[in-house]
Amino acid sequence: MKYPIFLLICLFVSGCTTASTIPKPGGGAYHVIACGTAAPVRICYERANKECPTGYKVVTQDNDGVRKELTIDCDH
Repeated sequence: MKYPIFLLICLFVSGCTTASTIPKPGGGAYHVIACGTAAPVRICYERANKECPTGYKVVTQDNDGVRKELTIDCDH
């Protein structure tokens, strides 16, 4: 129980980032980078560079004030 609470606090308050994958049409996967609300958007892009060191294409970018999220395609 303590771990999920810590993760939520880290994600929404600090500059933490998380990365997950979702399937993309036609096969393969997109990477979804979620950043903490207090973090500048460049933190999301730094994490994207770690996930896709040879480059990526931004599929979507959400920054609605509550969360920052990038969906990227490494197989551009």
